[in-house]
Amino acid sequence: MVTSKQLDDESSSLHPIPEHIHPWLRAVVVFGFLSFVASVTLCFILIYRLIRWQIKSKRTNQFVILIFNLVLADIQQSLAFVLNVEWLRMDTVIVGTRICWAQGWFVSTGDLASGVWCFTIGLHTFASVILNYRLKTRCFFMTIAALWVFIYGVSLIGVAMHPRDLYVRAGTWCWIHHDFEDLRLWTHYFWIFLFEFGNVIIYAIIYFLLIQRIRSGYYTAMEANRAKAISNLMVVYPIVYVICTLPLASARMSSMSNHPPSLARLCLAGAMITSNGWLDVLLYTLTRRIMIFSDEPPADDNGIDTFSAFWSESGKRFGAATTIEATPSDRPKHNHKPSRVRAGRGLVTLSSRDESSDDLCGCGSNDIKLVTTTQIISEPAQPADYEELEAEARKKRPRTPVGRWSEDSGKEFHLEHIPD
Repeated sequence: MVTSKQLDDESSSLHPIPEHIHPWLRAVVVFGFLSFVASVTLCFILIYRLIRWQIKSKRTNQFVILIFNLVLADIQQSLAFVLNVEWLRMDTVIVGTRICWAQGWFVSTGDLASGVWCFTIGLHTFASVILNYRLKTRCFFMTIAALWVFIYGVSLIGVAMHPRDLYVRAGTWCWIHHDFEDLRLWTHYFWIFLFEFGNVIIYAIIYFLLIQRIRSGYYTAMEANRAKAISNLMVVYPIVYVICTLPLASARMSSMSNHPPSLARLCLAGAMITSNGWLDVLLYTLTRRIMIFSDEPPADDNGIDTFSAFWSESGKRFGAATTIEATPSDRPKHNHKPSRVRAGRGLVTLSSRDESSDDLCGCGSNDIKLVTTTQIISEPAQPADYEELEAEARKKRPRTPVGRWSEDSGKEFHLEHIPD
């Protein structure tokens, strides 16, 4: 193991931790703990869903599996910064301990894994939404295994080259020795910057292609409204990842050019990068909750239907509307305007112009004829349909047997006396 005598002031143990750094380091621990709890909670939820789907339907969903891997990466990343609580407890950062080595390892693997899976989810989104393409099940799981081999393989390069003096103090926590600049760059920050720019480029392409399809009439009216909301939603994914990772990456890169950042700046950047976990959980559970919390495994052939914009109210998905138009016999039909629209009491109002139209025509001086044209379109149920049906069923389902019988008795007959 490395000893303090072999290290310079920037890498040796820090005792005590400066008093003005304590609040900053506490912030890192708090956000790291928040990410850890959120990621672990979502991890257990996904495990439950995946097992239940496999038992019930003998299938899973590719996107949910990718989210599960991202959550595993966020757990490792957040655990690295939660370990700072030990340095706060002892008021010192001790180099050469198991905690120091574990923290350096989790920083390396957690940051890299988080970038890999954010980028992979971006590629999967592009393939499913734009290209309508999915990997076959066998190739999909082989790709997941290969990505984890890549993550741990890259992190093990430094351990193999410097097994004793790789992880030392780097600011207020442990990481790769500042003398090993090539290892820092090629096993970590090169990939972080690559995934940052890759995410921006992928989601920018998705955004512009969706806008182009909307303008070209590629989608129906209802699909166009959903695609417009989704295109705005796509901007959030790369912004969250870049904002969380760029400060620490830029701070470490500046230290390679002989401009070491202050301890307070490092702590601020550390709090931001460890917030990646709870922000990922919040973002994906809000924007693609249909995929994660559905009782049935969503089909892999769904594209934009699996997204939902959390800032907009979800429309009701069932029902109809009737348009009644009065057309005098002496006025051309193409000039008439609707005089009244009555919406059905269903879950959503559909456009009568496309699905149904009622024409009220004058037949004579005292006669009116009503001509109704109805077009029925059958479409396969989407994940949002199942979610809406399940929500309505839960509202109508009685909570207890007593509630069920009391409800039935109110509708059909009155129970005057129940014998003992």
